[in-house]
Amino acid sequence: MPAETIIPERIVAEARGWLGVPWRHQGRSRSGIDCVGLVVCVAHALHLSDYDSTGYSRRAQGQGFVEHFRSNMDGVAITEARPGDVLVFADQAYPCHCGFLTERLGHPHLLHAHATRRQVIEEPYAGEWPEKIKFAFRFRQSGS
Repeated sequence: MPAETIIPERIVAEARGWLGVPWRHQGRSRSGIDCVGLVVCVAHALHLSDYDSTGYSRRAQGQGFVEHFRSNMDGVAITEARPGDVLVFADQAYPCHCGFLTERLGHPHLLHAHATRRQVIEEPYAGEWPEKIKFAFRFRQSGS
């Protein structure tokens, strides 16, 4: 399907198809996936990008993590993020986690591969998450 026909609801639906998949560092399949792998696999499934990178560690190191998003997606103001956009979070100083902004019952949620919970989950975008957000990105559409 051409990228210009992809709407945010399609991105969210594809991401939700990964709910319950086990977490695995640098995973890229339904047998195991991490937060970056989830974004990569959703992008591949919807033909939004063929980019991938597994050259990252589990510990945040500088701004390298976010540079992959900057080079392959369009940055958007955090306040302008909408369902289907990718949110990037930092623990302490450096970006180290990402997930999809979604919505359930009129409330923002975060769909992500959660290392501690050992699987892909969708939870309210509340608690620690709003405090840790550093960037928001949107998939590039054809012609942009």
